[in-house]
This record gives sequence, C-alpha cells and structure tokens, in this order.
Amino acid sequence: MAINETTDLDYLIDDLRFYLGDSTEVFSDAELRHALVMGVKALMKRWRNRYKIDSNYKVTRNSTSDFSMSSPPVIEVPDEFPIIVQAAIIIKEAEMKDTVWDLASWKDDEISYSNLEGGRQARTSISEDRAFIEEWFKKRLFGTDRQSLPGFHYPLNFREGSRE
Repeated sequence: MAINETTDLDYLIDDLRFYLGDSTEVFSDAELRHALVMGVKALMKRWRNRYKIDSNYKVTRNSTSDFSMSSPPVIEVPDEFPIIVQAAIIIKEAEMKDTVWDLASWKDDEISYSNLEGGRQARTSISEDRAFIEEWFKKRLFGTDRQSLPGFHYPLNFREGSRE
C-alpha cells in the first residue's frame, strides 16, 4: 500500500529518486513517499525518537531532543541523507524479494544463462547502504572531534626528537 497523501517528507522524493537512479520513474511518488515514512520510522529508535510521525504522516520534532537548527525545516539538513539512504534500503530490499525467484543460472549444450551477478550487486548495494548508516550513526553519536586531555603530555617522537 502506497501513501497518496502529501507528507512533510515530500521534498525528499526527488533526492530519493536520484539516489536510486530512478530517472525513468519506475517508482511512483506514492511508493517513494511510503519508503521515506518507513525510513523515518526505522531510524526512530536510533535517533531516540528525535522525530515523530502521526497517523496523518505529519513529522514533528521531539521537544526533548537537541537540535542545532531551529525549526523549520522540521528535518534537520544533516538528517536528510540518512533518511534517504534508509528509504533506499527499504526499496532495494523489497525489489530483491520481488526478484529473488527470477535469479537463476542454467546451461545446456549451446547456451548458458546467468543473472546471479545482478543479485550479488543488489545485495552489495544494500550492504553498502547499511554500512553507511552504521558509520553515520557512529560519527553522530561519538563525534569526530579530537580533544586533548588536560595534564596529559604526548610522548616524544624519538625519530624526530619532537612532540607530536
């Protein structure tokens, strides 16, 4: 079932379509909209309910979460790409389940046929998207800033005779 009503996530549909390489519009806006809503829902636990979606697909910010930008936009710009990637994972997995029976390899005396490589590429694409989401959340949760510890002295670099 696809979502035909306008949502607060509709502005991400074109970005999701571009990410999927859907230039011929294989997926309808309603299907992509549904994937975006599911993407936000899938990320809710990791974001500790940073965003909430009601039954009318209206997205709101959780008042207990910290945001670096004031609203609007409802979805912070740095959070948009993980939503797009999560929605793409949902779509790719659905496609994979749809085509799993079409993946085959056969051979006779004159002709051989295999489309197993396409299945491997689809699985690789999904794995890469999942790895991106994992890495993004690690950086988001732990940060990438390096700070020195007060009172700690870095050891001498004996090759150059200086401190690093």
